[in-house]
Amino acid sequence: MANLSTAAGGNGVAGNVNFATRTVTGAYASTYADNGNLAVSDNHAVRRSVSRTHGTATASGVFSETQCLRTAYVGVEADSPALDASRTAA
Repeated sequence: MANLSTAAGGNGVAGNVNFATRTVTGAYASTYADNGNLAVSDNHAVRRSVSRTHGTATASGVFSETQCLRTAYVGVEADSPALDASRTAA
């Protein structure tokens, strides 16, 4: 797990991000579980779309970024699927 939620009250929360200064590089690969070379510079939640490209079995490269994603517990992975811990955007 690379992006664990931190304590916020009695729950967990993913990071707050400044969208003006954060960087995103790379892209997801063609299967849902393959992160490709996507990298983000902050600890906000990155959630991959589960849709498929029309007419093929290729997974969509679409993803959303969510700041301050709340979780029920502290220490829960905020990204879906989890991005590798070694990946950081330049």
